[in-house]
Amino acid sequence: MKKLILITLLSYINPFAQYTTPGTGVIWNLDSLALYSSGVVVGTFPNYQINNNIIVAANDELNVSAGSNVIFTTPSAGIEVNGIFKAIGTASDSIVFTSSVEDSTGYYIGFRFNANINSNLSQIKYARIFYADYGFRCIDASPVLSNSYLYKCGRGVQLSSSNAVIMDNVIEKSYEYGITMTLSSSPLIEGNYLLKNNTKATSAMNQISIGLQGNNSPIIRNNIIEGGESIPTGGISLWVNGSTAISNARIEGNQIFNNSFGITLYSTSNGIINAVVSDNVIHNNNINPNAMVSGSGININGSPFNQPIIKRNIIYGNWWGITIQNGSTVQPGPQPNIGNVENSDTTDDGMNIIYGNVQGLNVYDLYNNCTNDIYAQNNDWGVYDSLSIEDHIYHNADDSVHGLVRFIPFSLSIPVELISFQANAESGKVKLSWSTATETNNRGFEIERNQRSDIGSQLNWEIIGFVEGKGTTTESHNYYFVDKNITAGKYAYRLKQINLDGTFGYSDVIEVEIFTPDQFLLEQNYPNPFNPTTKIRFIIPASSLNPFSKGEGTLVSLKVYDILGNELATVVNEEKEPGIYEVEFNAAGYELASGVLFYRLQAGSYSA
Repeated sequence: MKKLILITLLSYINPFAQYTTPGTGVIWNLDSLALYSSGVVVGTFPNYQINNNIIVAANDELNVSAGSNVIFTTPSAGIEVNGIFKAIGTASDSIVFTSSVEDSTGYYIGFRFNANINSNLSQIKYARIFYADYGFRCIDASPVLSNSYLYKCGRGVQLSSSNAVIMDNVIEKSYEYGITMTLSSSPLIEGNYLLKNNTKATSAMNQISIGLQGNNSPIIRNNIIEGGESIPTGGISLWVNGSTAISNARIEGNQIFNNSFGITLYSTSNGIINAVVSDNVIHNNNINPNAMVSGSGININGSPFNQPIIKRNIIYGNWWGITIQNGSTVQPGPQPNIGNVENSDTTDDGMNIIYGNVQGLNVYDLYNNCTNDIYAQNNDWGVYDSLSIEDHIYHNADDSVHGLVRFIPFSLSIPVELISFQANAESGKVKLSWSTATETNNRGFEIERNQRSDIGSQLNWEIIGFVEGKGTTTESHNYYFVDKNITAGKYAYRLKQINLDGTFGYSDVIEVEIFTPDQFLLEQNYPNPFNPTTKIRFIIPASSLNPFSKGEGTLVSLKVYDILGNELATVVNEEKEPGIYEVEFNAAGYELASGVLFYRLQAGSYSA
């Protein structure tokens, strides 16, 4: 038995000592490390193995080339940077960092950036980081992580005293936090898609967590934060402790949904929170079935020094809209500004849209569980008289122990009431349809598309069209838009409803998937009969499924013939990438007589 135990222990010993570059100002790559690291790095481009920790010395630089595939083979393997590290792939040729064991709790060390005067020159871009203990860890360093995919890491991003730039990444299914920061970190976190992090699911290790730290001013902007993996996990949390600690965080333009809560701002021991929370869409954060524990769109908790400005947010479908509390008892607490039109400052004038935060038959759009009064003026509550709004707010009018919510004046304008928004995919196009019940000052709708993939660069919304609105109307109207000739993949769509004064709001996001064509197809023209124009659709399959393609497209011809077989017109004669196409044939351009015509698609030896 003793011999068996000894063999088991020895099987975990790493025969390779970690390697530190000499610090002589040399720019290293993985090929040179394979020559000089005594087996810590092995392989040749594009495939490498890293068997222990690589430490980049303060004066050195390590570059990893686009297209590299790097496997970390032991739990002690990783890359620690005291100098400069650059792993810069491309959209079509990313860099893969993975492990020999698919351990969703984090198998190898991952990436650690330490203090260095040039740390902002370090960059990971267009990379895929799988199964690392820390996908991206910064201690007194501020590198850049962009356009990358972090999947099933122990922690996606961890920052300590760091002003790193975290931009346009996908961070999915981290075992604990998606992004966490401590010790006076003020990073820029922008354009990321955080999805179903905290698979550990034992506590509220939130998708973005700003933990106990000194002074900070992080910017968390234009991210998509989607939960659903575990009941405890919230969207964004900020905790400030102690009267000398101040947070001037800006949380703006994010879409936060399907989490345990949307945003929590928590002050203990008189921690000062001057955060600005604006222009977020916070909806359906109700995956925790216990509404007494969680479920707020925005929760403002703790001491009276918690004084954020809450403006221009859309908050709906949560268990609670906005909750204000100091623990579980009714006592003095936070003093948020949810809209104040009585002062001279116009940057705090509310303009939130807060509606439909429901538990059973009760609406809790705002709940003041403190004794102090709260300003929440100039907001749209989904109803447009004071008695109805009273039914949506819990405060002094419901229980005299609680403070008053000053919600008058409130928005009197009926918003654009969107009652449906759907997408249907067919034959290489997506038909969007939506309906409104009422409209006020509606200039129209920008249609925005977002191609979903596991590369962060595809997370940017692009405007693909505009449909004019009906101005002001109390009648129902139907709208349509067709997105044509798109390639296979998953797509998300949303509507940006724009008012005549330039203000705007976003619809929910809906998703569709276009599948890769797997065979040639020539469809019947339409209309048929026609005069003088008709449309012809055809499908060219993906290169891997297309025997006539050499990976560079397929030479396609589409010709029109009369009943005797005489060629009358060439409609298409060019190389085509895989996809679904629609072309128009105009008979008037050829002075053709009425009668029956034929058309033929030729692609390699395929003919129809």
